[in-house]
Amino acid sequence: MEIVNEYPRVYEQSLFTKKEWIQKTVETHKAIVNEAREPIAVVGKNYKVVQDADVMPQFHDVIMKSNLDKTGMTKKISYSHNGAKTKVVYTFPAHEMAVDVGDFVQLQIMVLNSCDGTWKFMSMLGAVRLACMNGQVVVDALSSYSAKHTSTLDTDIAIAKMETALEVYEANVKLWQQYAKTGITNAVATKVFEQVAGKSDRLQVLLEETFLKYKAEMGTTVWALFNTLTDWSTHAKFKNEANKVATIYNREAKVRKVLPLLNEMIAA
Repeated sequence: MEIVNEYPRVYEQSLFTKKEWIQKTVETHKAIVNEAREPIAVVGKNYKVVQDADVMPQFHDVIMKSNLDKTGMTKKISYSHNGAKTKVVYTFPAHEMAVDVGDFVQLQIMVLNSCDGTWKFMSMLGAVRLACMNGQVVVDALSSYSAKHTSTLDTDIAIAKMETALEVYEANVKLWQQYAKTGITNAVATKVFEQVAGKSDRLQVLLEETFLKYKAEMGTTVWALFNTLTDWSTHAKFKNEANKVATIYNREAKVRKVLPLLNEMIAA
């Protein structure tokens, strides 16, 4: 069993309004505060907090019971918004695979939870590229798990999902191997960048400049395009370092939306 007290707890507190000398309790909402008693969220009165300390150790047990090779496994816990959001990343060096000559990735499992109602509890499959530590984004429903915000997991379902993780990871590495062999034009890459950047000219310029670096390393390929996107989602400057976890999650969601375009490129 994972150590429970490595995850700080949050607490509920009543909200009040005050007009002149009259103070009233807010009946419809309540506050969520961290261990330092700093407010991290205002939620409806019926919102049920799912503590990391209650749910994360359950999923740790799921991973330990899975068919994944845990040799050398590492775990990193990160927080955002004063502890309102939590991400735990498990990395599995024993499942290292080559995308190209000298270009290796390792399997990762990301587990997310929030105490402010923004994230449900969920796990996601991914990988990390060792050369640059870019988080490689995967979109596959078979490899993900999500649950209603309760403190008890459906462990059997979680384990069943985890049993598919290695198969899905290996399939995605094969896909990335095709990325590395498939050439594209600069015009095609620009269209992808425009979709990710939206109305942000600054982001458009950043992606184009980053693409130059990866083209020099990998050639003008889909793999270079993909790593340009994951470089941005993982490493680009953050307005607020304290909320980095949530920002990366939001960026990766944008990358996932364009993955079908990249897959079409190798199928053409």
